[in-house]
Amino acid sequence: MTAPLQATPAPQPRATLALLGGIALAPLLATGQTPAELAHAYAVGVGLGIVGSLWLDYRRNLRNLVRADLMAIAALYFLTLFEFLFPQVEFNDLVSLEETMPALNACLLGFAGLAIGRHLTPRPSLDLQRTLRGDLKPGAFLTIYTICLVGGCFHMLMAVDFNFMEMIHYFMTPRFTQPWGRGKFGDWKALVGELGMVLYLVPPVAGIIFATRGSYSMSQKIYVTVTFGFTLFYGFTSGTRNIFITYLATFLVAYAFATDPRRKRELIAVGATVAALTLYATVTMLEFRNAGFESWLAGYREEKAEKNEANFFVDYNLYVVAKLVAVFPEKHDYLGLQIPYLAVIRPIPRALWSGKPEGMTLSIEEAVGVEGLTLASSFVGEAYMSGGLLGVLITGLFFGGINGWWNRFGRLDNSAFGHLVFASGFFAAVISMRSMFVFTTAILPTIAALVLGNWLTTKRRARQVSADDEIQS
Repeated sequence: MTAPLQATPAPQPRATLALLGGIALAPLLATGQTPAELAHAYAVGVGLGIVGSLWLDYRRNLRNLVRADLMAIAALYFLTLFEFLFPQVEFNDLVSLEETMPALNACLLGFAGLAIGRHLTPRPSLDLQRTLRGDLKPGAFLTIYTICLVGGCFHMLMAVDFNFMEMIHYFMTPRFTQPWGRGKFGDWKALVGELGMVLYLVPPVAGIIFATRGSYSMSQKIYVTVTFGFTLFYGFTSGTRNIFITYLATFLVAYAFATDPRRKRELIAVGATVAALTLYATVTMLEFRNAGFESWLAGYREEKAEKNEANFFVDYNLYVVAKLVAVFPEKHDYLGLQIPYLAVIRPIPRALWSGKPEGMTLSIEEAVGVEGLTLASSFVGEAYMSGGLLGVLITGLFFGGINGWWNRFGRLDNSAFGHLVFASGFFAAVISMRSMFVFTTAILPTIAALVLGNWLTTKRRARQVSADDEIQS
């Protein structure tokens, strides 16, 4: 018998216990003699915990799996451990066993913090709950969609003198060669570029429109299909996997909440398609992100050592965490509140604050000892730089609490506008697992959705009042 739908999606206590059980199991499975074998055991243990928790949450209902905390846990697992389910022999040449063990334990604390923190949530805002029930007509959603599409592409078009075909050409060139790329410190053009983040609202709006497609004409559906495909094309050819995967995730969340509950098979099919595209992109985008999509289409492939050909590679965030654990605090003091402070002030444009701090006193790249590369360590590595294992646990609890709090706004009785705002918040939930620096900028599209929705709602009410006044006169 199917359990009744919950008012809001929420983790079940049993599911959290299952996840924590998998986290506790991981060290017990760790009998390997190499760093890769050790990481594999941890990947299996945590993976089993995640699968068990998903099953227990699914037993409530399918929509109960569409939660910010689950997206965050899945993202962190994907970034740190997932690739070690597959052979990673070359990992043994990068780190020692002594470096790997504490790095894996730091990751476990991150997962535990996310799992526990999602139950430690503040009361939801009643004002925001009422806002998310505000109704918008289908035409208003098309307006929001178009504003976000044009606004998201404006800085790119401006950089190529509004030559659309030239913009498409730069989509397919190697990463960091596009003329709209942000400089290290930014200027007024960077400020315009920040406004381009509204493009992250295109996928969730498209998800709502597809889920409620009966309310739209054929020409409107064709318009959304073509332009959403264009947005996915941009995300894919960018070579930046977190962009493309975030597009897919927010589309799926919006679709899941806006679709008719009776279309369960359709929702499962859409979810399976998104999962398949995510796995495909994870492998394929690595093959062209340095050379460019155009070169990849022409047949270019980076040379690989024979032993690497069968491997599933994500990003080796665990390697970076291991190196950071070896540096802090033995060779360098913890950075304390530097990273949280820089994350808080990140959305403030340098064009408005010329004295804005330039960065950490010791960057991740400097700590690891590399030049000419940008390294990602997930929030686990950054939190460890801030305060060691305690810093990782506190940061995990923080993100878990924020994501659990956001789940409370995923009500089934929200309007379509409410589903849009709720889905847009998953962008921050997913991408902040890669770096806590981007959390404060990642919430900007959600704020933009609230502003646009309130503006259109106010206009609609004003027209209604004007029409009522005319009738009375």
